[in-house]
Amino acid sequence: MESKNTVANKRFGVLDIFIILVVILCVVGIGLRLFFAINRPKDDSFSESVPEEFYISYISRNVRNTVSDYLTEDTLFRFDSTNDDFGYPFRAPTVQPAEKRYTGSDGAQYIVPNLPNDDRTDRNDIFGMFKVKGRINDEGLLQVDGSNEIICLNKEYTVRSDFLVFRFIVVGITKAP
Repeated sequence: MESKNTVANKRFGVLDIFIILVVILCVVGIGLRLFFAINRPKDDSFSESVPEEFYISYISRNVRNTVSDYLTEDTLFRFDSTNDDFGYPFRAPTVQPAEKRYTGSDGAQYIVPNLPNDDRTDRNDIFGMFKVKGRINDEGLLQVDGSNEIICLNKEYTVRSDFLVFRFIVVGITKAP
């Protein structure tokens, strides 16, 4: 009697064909990935650009009169929410007495600066600039170097140093000379 399990009697089953197809597809996939990795064009996009220095002009309204003492050029400020580096103050800020805003009966807004006999003489409006390193993307927004934070006009930001938490509104972004 002959054995039923001879080599001549074995045939390919559906499972064998499926395994061979999977192996072939894996080899083709690896080959295509290598081909596209080698032939990829050089990326000249935003992520490859070199960071540059920018001046961020800001306004901070109705802050204590001692805040400007902590805005010195050698003080590093970081984003309050992420603790990523933001930048350094550039020059001493301009300080003016805080202004009160009133709405008249006609609906118009009136701005009245604090007077020496006012109860809010300890409040100031601060105008200044920060020096920040970053990149400008295609939409014209500034991404701070080393952070995912985007700086844009008319947005309020909170930054902090070792001694001060500071809120301001961005009113200008210019490239440093």
